[in-house]
This record gives sequence, C-alpha cells and structure tokens, in this order.
Amino acid sequence: MSPEVSSALARAADLHRSGHFEQALAIYRRLAKAHSASFDIQRLLIFELLQVGRPKEAVIAARRLRDAHPRNPHAAILLGASHQGMGNWEKALVAFQAALSLEGAPLEARFLAGNAFCALGRYVEGVACYDAVLAADPRSIEALSNRAGALARMGRLQGALSDSEALVALQPWQPLHLVNLAGTLLELERPKDVIAAADAALRLAPRLADAEYLRGQALLGLGNWAQARVSLEKAVDLAPQNISFHARLISVLHLLEDMPAARSACERALLLAPKSAMLLQLRGEMRRAQDDASGAMGDIEAALALDPRLASAHVSRARLLADEGRREDMRKAIGHALEVDPGHPYVSYANGMEKLAQGHWLEGWAGYEHRERILPPPFNPLPFTRWDGRETPEVLVVLGEQGIGDVIFFGRLLRILADRGISTILLTRPGLIPLLRDLDGRVPVVSDLSGIDQSMPGLRWAPIGSLPHLVSPDPAQWPAAPYLTAPPDRVSRWRHLRQDGAFNIGINWQGNPSRNVDVGRSIPLALFAPLAAIPGVNLVSLQHGAGTEQLEQVPFAGAIVRPDAGFNTDGIFVDTVGLMQSLDLVLTTDTALANVAGACGVLTFVALRALPDWRWGCEGEKTVFFPTLRLFRQQIAGDWSSLVQRMADKIRELM
Repeated sequence: MSPEVSSALARAADLHRSGHFEQALAIYRRLAKAHSASFDIQRLLIFELLQVGRPKEAVIAARRLRDAHPRNPHAAILLGASHQGMGNWEKALVAFQAALSLEGAPLEARFLAGNAFCALGRYVEGVACYDAVLAADPRSIEALSNRAGALARMGRLQGALSDSEALVALQPWQPLHLVNLAGTLLELERPKDVIAAADAALRLAPRLADAEYLRGQALLGLGNWAQARVSLEKAVDLAPQNISFHARLISVLHLLEDMPAARSACERALLLAPKSAMLLQLRGEMRRAQDDASGAMGDIEAALALDPRLASAHVSRARLLADEGRREDMRKAIGHALEVDPGHPYVSYANGMEKLAQGHWLEGWAGYEHRERILPPPFNPLPFTRWDGRETPEVLVVLGEQGIGDVIFFGRLLRILADRGISTILLTRPGLIPLLRDLDGRVPVVSDLSGIDQSMPGLRWAPIGSLPHLVSPDPAQWPAAPYLTAPPDRVSRWRHLRQDGAFNIGINWQGNPSRNVDVGRSIPLALFAPLAAIPGVNLVSLQHGAGTEQLEQVPFAGAIVRPDAGFNTDGIFVDTVGLMQSLDLVLTTDTALANVAGACGVLTFVALRALPDWRWGCEGEKTVFFPTLRLFRQQIAGDWSSLVQRMADKIRELM
C-alpha cells in the first residue's frame, strides 16, 4: 500500500474518531473508486457505511465485493453483516452459511451464524454454533455470553447459569456479567443469590441501573417491599427513560398503598411515555383502589385502544366488570386475555379463579397455581425441594400463605396428608398456632424451621394453597366441617350470653382494610341498623382491629356487646371460636371470619358483593365448602342496604 493511500486512510480514521463521519466517508469512497481491486480498502468502506448508519449502501458495496471475490469467506461475512445492519436476518444467515462453506472460513463466521439463528428464534441451531466456537476457544467471552442468553430463552436455565458463572470467573471486573448472572438467578427463583450478584455488580459500578432493578425484583420476591422500593427508585433515577423500571416502581408503591407517591410516579412516567398502554393500565388499577371506577375504566379502555394485545389490561378490565357485577362481560374479558396471551400468569390466575367459581376443579386449581407469579407473591419459597405430589416425602412442611382465612380454609387438607401416612408439619404465623394446634393431632404446627433438619434428603415443602392441586381437587372429597374446635376455657368465658334468652348474633363488618384486598367487600356498620332494631336480638361485636372505630359512630352502639381488651391477645381468633359457641348466628362480610365460622360448624350468614371471591361460587345461597354457611349476594353491585334487609328478614324467620 503506497504512502499516499496509507496517509489518506489514517486521515479518514482520524476524522471518524473526531465525529466527522461524512468527511471520513468521502475519503473512503474516493479510495475505493481509485482502488476497486483492493479487498482491504473495499472492506474499510463497508465498515464505514455500517458505522454511519447506511446499511443499504453497505449491502450494495458488500455484494459487489462478494462477486469480485467469490471464494473469499470474509467477503461473504461482510455481506452478512450488511444484511444484519438492515435487520434482514434471513439473508444475513444465508451469507454467513455461505462463508462457512468456503475454505479458510474463520471462527467468526460460526459465531455470526449463531447470532443470526438466535435472532430468528432458532435457538437450538444458535446454541450449536456457539458450542462449536467454544469447543475451539473455551474463553470466547462473546460466545459464552450469547449462549447464556439463548439457553435462558430456551428455558435451559441451569445451562445459562453455568455460562454466566463462567463469564464472571473469566472477567470478574466486568459488572455486566454479574448483572446477567443476577437475571438468570431471578429466573431460577433464587432471590438471595440475585441480591448478592447485584450487590457485587454495584460495588464495581455503583450507578448501574439494571443491577438496582434486579435487586428490587429479588427483594419483591422476598416480600421486602419497602427495601424493593428503595432499589427501584434508584433504578428509575439512574435510567429515567426506562419505562419498565417506572412500571415496576409504580406497582410496588401501589402494594405499599402509598397512593400519592404511586400516582406521582405514574404521572411522571406518563410525561415520558404518554402513549404507554402499560402505564395507563397501572393508573387504572390505582384509580380502582381509590374507588374511582369510571376513571379506572377510562384508563383501561385507553390502554387497550393503544395495545389490544396487552393481556394484563384485559384482566384489569375483567376486575372492574366484576366490581360492577357483570359476570358474563367479565368472562368475555378473561376470554380476550386468553386469546392474546394464554401463558401470562395474571391471565392464567384470573381464568383459574373463574373456573373454580364454576366448580371446574381440575382446570381451576391448575390456574390457581399461577398465584405465585403475580404481585404481591403469596409466599416466600422455603430453602429446600418443593414437593411435586408424586413422591412420598420423608417429611412434608406445608407452608401457610396468603391471608388467615386461606390457611384455615385449606387447613382441613392436612388430614388427607396424615391419612396417607405422610409426616406433615404446618408452618404458619405464630399467632395462628393456638387456634390450629388441634387441627389434627398428627400434624405439628410451628412458626419457624428451627426444629427441622433441613439436610434431610426426603424433606419437601408445599404451599398450603397448592394442596388441592397436589392431593385432592374435588372439595366433595375433603374432610367435612367442623374441623376447628374451641378450647373449653374460652367457651365457658362467654356462657353468660345465653342467660338472658336473647337471640345472639355475632357481627363482623370490616375485612382487611388494604386497598389491594378490600374492594367492595366491607359494609359500613351503620347499615346494620335493621339488625339492631329486631326485638330480642343481642348483637355481639366480632370485629377486631380496623373497623372497630365505627362502634363509636353509630346510634345503636349501646346495643352492641363488645369483648374486653384482652380478646384474642394470646392467639388469632382463639377467643372468637369460644365466643361463637354462645351465639345463635354469625353475620359477617367476606372476611377470614367466614372461614373460621364455617370451619367451626357455626350457622353463619355471609354478605357478599355482586361477584364475590371464587370460593363462594357463582350463584345460590350454599357452598360446597361449608354446609353451615348461608350466602347473601348483592342483587345490585354496591347495594348493601337491601342485602342487610334480606338478612334481617331471614333472622326474623329463624327467631
């Protein structure tokens, strides 16, 4: 190469480095025209065209070079790279494969073919290419990294994990390898290891937004919402243009019920992406939690207009339709969600709950299993092998999950496990132990794992809500109620209520006050006035915590018997089940108390919103789960007054 050409190329390279791309390109064009037979100069022109964003011209130049050098594999590679720059992966793959068919093809051609296969969704062939590259060069960072990504997309997470760990070992100073490792660990549901990898990445690069985001995701999986909020806020501050980061932060703020912060974060994100269907859906969910049904529906409809294939928005719409009591429309909305994304966890879960409401048990429990993949997660996995229902474990730890009512509702299935000879332990919150310790004498109830040998090979665990799916899907085969008993000393404490001959009714009007739970389920105590007006009725408050403040706000407060301050202080519901033995009737909204009363076999009226929780079915006043419960459903969504009046009329009949 002459000194003049070398000098011109050096000048072009300097211009490129200083950002004067057009001037550099002009030099390359002039040299390529003057030296049309020079492979190297033509190659440099193609590189420059690709770097300045002119892939169409690069394709023309590369095709001309390939035709001039049909046996040169590097010419075919350049043509493939040019097609790749156009986004035409099919043609790029053809060119890379053509390069591989030529003598002297470099390893790079195999690697690039692997990239093309993966871009086309042909991951098996892509991985095979990376395997060949790594067989020749086990330390190829690019091949390891791309193979890890391909394996993850194929669901071969252990292979992806091995590659990610190898990358960290090869380049421990590279924070992106740690981020990729954290992402794979998140898929493997190893949140503590995710946090460790993310923290290691942040020590290397303290302002790495992806590491903060993954750390926040892992903390969510561990139920540490407040800490997750901190990490996600950092991620958003570091990468304010990433709408996915905003969306996850908004979801966490919603879970924490910091609605002002959630609304502010949502509006901030919508300023960046006003046409984001996902953000509009999130704002709609917030408005639903704040009882703004029309505003919520407006946001959800707007989200679906922007993206009709946003499955989670169809589920949000289904929830709003359920709030309005429109079951058929709700089912259609779930159907639309199933059409666009049947594998989405929110879709599978919503469909599963509706199938359970209809009594389609096998399909329903299968859908119910997706509850752990939605926010908030109902439980934190235990640190040993999860039971799949097929083997017989040496010891099975059943993990209590979700609300108190759910543990009591599914608790009867522990008897089935014990009947099958499975050594079973119930792990639940400490406050439930006094109530549940006598659920089945063969099943110990504990609040931690300290007394369990976690090294036991046959030790397994299962969430309590998965027991129907694992052992007994048909509730007709479940142990019948009553299956909870009251301690004798708690029963005797309330026998005085029987002495005056009154008709004793225990009342409960407020459930979990969380706006993530209590949408349309609670009744203002003031609406219970028709009950207090019935001659001979003695109302007894079974309300605990939130809602008790209403006792000071109703004109019939003096007619309500209130338990003393020590009620249930030494165990959740332990005094309640004793008190219920002195009642003629329990009247409750859809709260944990309905499950407690049903499990104790107490006659109970349950006030339900128009479309209630799946366990109460679609219609009728009876439930397969608890024979002593009578269900009263809203005839008009939101109308509690007429429902309470119907219950009052029924009480008069009973008396």
